Amino acid sequence: MHNASEHPVLYIPLLHRELAPACLPEGVRFLSAGLPAAPHVAGAAPQADSGAPAVPAWRSPLLPLSETEARACLAELLDFGLNVGSGPHGDLAAMVAALESAQDEAPFSLGRSELAALEGFASGGEVAGAAPGSRDDPAQAERNRRIAAQKTLILAWHLEERVRELDALKEKFSRSRESLADILGVETDEELRELPALDPYSAMLPGSGADIIGPSWRVIVENMGPFLPDGAVLFTCDAEIAATLRDGGAAFAPVTAEQATALCPAWGAKVAKLVVHARLPLWQVAGRPGPDGARPWLDRVFDVVCCGKCAR
Repeated sequence: MHNASEHPVLYIPLLHRELAPACLPEGVRFLSAGLPAAPHVAGAAPQADSGAPAVPAWRSPLLPLSETEARACLAELLDFGLNVGSGPHGDLAAMVAALESAQDEAPFSLGRSELAALEGFASGGEVAGAAPGSRDDPAQAERNRRIAAQKTLILAWHLEERVRELDALKEKFSRSRESLADILGVETDEELRELPALDPYSAMLPGSGADIIGPSWRVIVENMGPFLPDGAVLFTCDAEIAATLRDGGAAFAPVTAEQATALCPAWGAKVAKLVVHARLPLWQVAGRPGPDGARPWLDRVFDVVCCGKCAR
């Protein structure tokens, strides 16, 4: 295991602490997409312990875009979505769908281009807006790949912001519905449905905003890859990821208190009882069937820790 004092423990696949389960242990950080910190979403009930200090996102030194450039990039992505609103990729959710369908051909890249350029990328794998001569310049080609990956994370960050807003609206709706039921003396959904005028308010909103617009975890993990330092620990509470890794042959095992502390100094015997650990190549963590010669960064091996409680 690595030297825990030198490397971060990073959550996958989320970029917002507010969307992670409350059981997240101390010491887990969230990878920054390179954007300034987001403001608090009005009405949102934070899932983390309200008494816990806010921990800033971990910004990788390998991110190619500054905060100012990342903010401008997000503005261009949103402007692009508005400008092609009548096309098959005319909204952010559709862009993510296009991203997911193209992930087997090339890293996702979306710049200030026309819809035809986006579709050309999806079908042919060319990075839109690549600098002239970048194919002959390994350093420029590597920068282009990192920019493409950061753009994907910026878009994912924005979609997570929308998830937070949807969840806040759901929470507000649920509280209003409970208040209405109290006023009317109604205790069950069946009783609400017996009042025709109130029937639209009788059903709870299903699921989370992530069920509506959340991007694929495979895409996010893969595009986190270029920004992960060697020796980083990857932590998840995501049951789907844990199940996928086990189905793919990952041999997770319990850890001792000493091993837990080696993974993260903030951990110890208490956390050791709650987690399982394996060392896996990043291509496996991203849910891919095997190595990819076009993505050598996916061959790196990382310590992966899953919350045993959430992964059951």
